[in-house]
Amino acid sequence: MSYSITLEPNGLQFECSESETLIEAGQRVDIRFPVSCRNGVCHICRAELIQGRIETRTGELVSPNDTNEIYVCHVKPHTDVTIYMDGVLGPGELPMNTFSCQIKQVSEMQAHVYKVVLEQPAGKLKEFYAGQYLALLLPEREDETYFSIASAPNQREIELHIQADPHLEKALEVVQFLQTSASVQVKLPFGKACLSSVPSEPVLLLAAGTGFAQMKSLIEYLLGNGFDKELSLYWTARKESDLYALDYVKDLEDRYENVHIQTIVADDDQEQSQSTQHHSLLADAVLEGHGDLSGFKVFVAGSPRMVYSAMDALEDAGLEHENFYSDVLEYVSRDQI
Repeated sequence: MSYSITLEPNGLQFECSESETLIEAGQRVDIRFPVSCRNGVCHICRAELIQGRIETRTGELVSPNDTNEIYVCHVKPHTDVTIYMDGVLGPGELPMNTFSCQIKQVSEMQAHVYKVVLEQPAGKLKEFYAGQYLALLLPEREDETYFSIASAPNQREIELHIQADPHLEKALEVVQFLQTSASVQVKLPFGKACLSSVPSEPVLLLAAGTGFAQMKSLIEYLLGNGFDKELSLYWTARKESDLYALDYVKDLEDRYENVHIQTIVADDDQEQSQSTQHHSLLADAVLEGHGDLSGFKVFVAGSPRMVYSAMDALEDAGLEHENFYSDVLEYVSRDQI
């Protein structure tokens, strides 16, 4: 007989038979527990029993009234069970890491956008998925500063693109710190708009400004893993000089038959009140080249207004909602724009 197991605080659920341990059943569905010895000796897999009844290694049946401390490596369920355990990772979820990186390069690319190259410490590389972002932890600043990762996973170096226009004081502070420091604390990974494996569907990438950094990570991951379906990038900016890596993307298009690049630039002479014109032009450009978007995956990086307007237009053209990815959806609701 099988029972439902609920893990708090993350709400993960899985089925476990009365003949297997909680850890065996969880690992069968790719749930990762903090565990070492598997004999209840190291205490790493210690959890709190909140609800239900379990069988211990000695055959004793216990409930929360008897004990609230169990070891998931050897207990078996006899009812539906709820436990509390920190450090459990769900399928595809990566551990959060905070570590120090050497600052290898800080150089202006174009239009006040700086390329920053950080080097991870020796040893096992920290895990992140293509399309995720990180936080820089600067001394004497309580708030974390977030930037998209512009490089593919599984490399010693991590690339960032930081826009530091003269009026962006916080961004300028970050760049100045990086220019004058040997190392910086990094925390990663963040973000759900990412790829943990190579998809079977064609991929469309839509970016405004330095939203291109996220797309660069996805492009390099896909091409580095033999992706041969359509891979189209639509990159928009207010003026052409803001397309700070134009030579890079044109070279990709020349070298790969499945890579297609389209840049969308608003009229340089437009009034400030019309300065978001390039956002609507972006969706128009995608729809002009793709009448039916069913069967595509789409990643979008830009302002909340751009993301939601793109989502509406592309879903009207057949894109399945579950195939639209943007980190904006995680922190800005539609009624906030």
